[in-house]
Amino acid sequence: MAAPVFNTNTDSMPPNPDLQKERENASFNVKELTHILDGGPEKTRRRKELEKLILSDPAFSSKDLLYLNRSEEYENAALRSVRLVEWSKKYQWSEEDFATAAQQINNSAEAITLHKDMFIPALERLTSEEQKAKWLPLALNYKIIGTYAQTELGHGTNLRNLETTATFDPSTDEFVLNTPKITSMKWWPGSLGKSSNHAVVLAQLIINGKGYGLQPFMVQLRSLEDHMPLPGISLGVIGPKMAVNYNDNGFLILSKVRIPRENMLMGNAMVTRDGQFKQLKSDKSNYSTMMYVRVLITRWSYGVLAASAMTAIRYSAVRRQLYIDPKGGEVQILDYQTQQYKLFPAVATAFAMFFTSQKMLADYYRVLPSLIKGDKELLAEYHSLTSALKAICSDYATDHIDVLRKSLGGHGFMMSAAIPRFMLSALTLVTVEGDNTVLYQQTARYLLKQVALAASQGKLTGSASYLGQNLDNVRQIETPEDCRDIHLLLQVYQKMSQRILIRAGGLLQADLMEGKPEYEAWIKHQVTLVNAAKAFSLMHLVRCNVEALDELRQSASSELVLVLHRLCCLFALYYLDLNSGMFMQVGAISPDQLDTIKAVEMQLLSEIRPDAVALADSPDIPDECHKSVLGCYDGNVYERMYAAALADPMNKTQVHPSYHKYLRGITKSISSKL
Repeated sequence: MAAPVFNTNTDSMPPNPDLQKERENASFNVKELTHILDGGPEKTRRRKELEKLILSDPAFSSKDLLYLNRSEEYENAALRSVRLVEWSKKYQWSEEDFATAAQQINNSAEAITLHKDMFIPALERLTSEEQKAKWLPLALNYKIIGTYAQTELGHGTNLRNLETTATFDPSTDEFVLNTPKITSMKWWPGSLGKSSNHAVVLAQLIINGKGYGLQPFMVQLRSLEDHMPLPGISLGVIGPKMAVNYNDNGFLILSKVRIPRENMLMGNAMVTRDGQFKQLKSDKSNYSTMMYVRVLITRWSYGVLAASAMTAIRYSAVRRQLYIDPKGGEVQILDYQTQQYKLFPAVATAFAMFFTSQKMLADYYRVLPSLIKGDKELLAEYHSLTSALKAICSDYATDHIDVLRKSLGGHGFMMSAAIPRFMLSALTLVTVEGDNTVLYQQTARYLLKQVALAASQGKLTGSASYLGQNLDNVRQIETPEDCRDIHLLLQVYQKMSQRILIRAGGLLQADLMEGKPEYEAWIKHQVTLVNAAKAFSLMHLVRCNVEALDELRQSASSELVLVLHRLCCLFALYYLDLNSGMFMQVGAISPDQLDTIKAVEMQLLSEIRPDAVALADSPDIPDECHKSVLGCYDGNVYERMYAAALADPMNKTQVHPSYHKYLRGITKSISSKL
């Protein structure tokens, strides 16, 4: 076994002096920002209580997940899931407590995540009062464990063409569920392969040979006695994935599975005993659960990006490489402007995502009663908005995390650095709950209707209200001070987005006027329409960031507001610079302005530099949860890297069995001929 040559006991070591100095020189109180991220001092206190409980249990603190195989990962996740449920009951946790506890372990503990995130919300929002009374207590008390089975092997985003059928049989008062073709099988639902015994299954309702669209059905999958699949049901896991192999994403095949008529979730529509279909509310309200998950994805995107930035910035403060002054010593790589340009826009983006997700979640709960009632205008608005922000936040998270990984050099390639794990987690968000390219198009379709409404002098509300404003007279960015005026920057973004949408709508309308079918015109301008939706999404991130900063001016310290103001400016200028062609194309800025914008952008890097470590520290993720040898709080990265290497099972013996099986023979053969 490889014995340690150097000291790896980091508990007895002082913190890295470079990292310590960074924290001492910060211009703001990091605890104040932590309280904002947590939602207040009391919530920070509660989070730390839950952390202490979680990390006191060997199930969470003593396992090294790097060396588990898939089956062991799932088993470990199942154990952790049960532990969280047990604690929730024992200590009477609130929903917020449970969510906070899951967040502390990066949601990697749970084998039954979809039970809380989609199954229970579906029961809350899609059922009749009678059905709620029957199923919800069972789900809330984990007497049944469920998932949400929507995506199929052959169809994901195109929900209208899902192929699973639920045919009403009036002779028995039952629905008969089938997945008639290989493309019809449910594929991808989390917690389906091994964990769940029930599922809300989305299927095409058929009565007397006539289709009535996609409807949700409660289906029992497994016996509550021995967990074996019930007759007519075939299910399993879909195989190894790039990441999240602790979750048993599964497939489901239904062969003439009969369920009672009462198992159709009848909050929005119902089928009577004599086979009459009745639409009670808008069928689009069925998507309220999916919208909720998209809101969560904006928050998860922030979380994984913030954890990645924490790793990269702490390591960059510790790592010394090369020289700025040939007569001096090696410098912290955090002092290089090129490194700052990789790191600080990622931090600014993470905070923009945080403020956006915070607003989105508050808005969701505010409008949820209206969504459930089927308010068509609000459903269209919120579907558009959640689609846009889910897409852009997951896209930006993956883009920045990859840059952050590269900023760490070769060490960032190691799994023990944690950045690869964060990267793979972020990649799942790009395609889950809708492919981003399709989501952008759905947003574009809604926004073009708002453009047409504005053109006809109609009243616009909500996120698209700016489309009805006269933005032609927005003043130009001329001075460095203008680049720090966040309200001016927001207006420039609104002007850009408005003009791009109007231009896209004009191109589409011109083809329609020439007699082209709508689908043909849409396909012809698909890239333009996606880019228009991206422009709107980016503008909305800037708007949420500006509005949050305006609110914080009333409650936060001036020192913290100044730091967050710099991040807000950097976020707006970075993406303006990155997308300058788009801004110039519609006259939102001129080429002459780019030099000023770029100069202020670079100046902001140097101003943010003294507070970089404090900003990275603010999410306050314990090392035991973060699990990064490069992003550790004390900065003793080299000792931790060495300790992680020694822990590799391949180092338990000095001679690997393959030597005796293969290598020894070839070396002996070669040496005998020499």
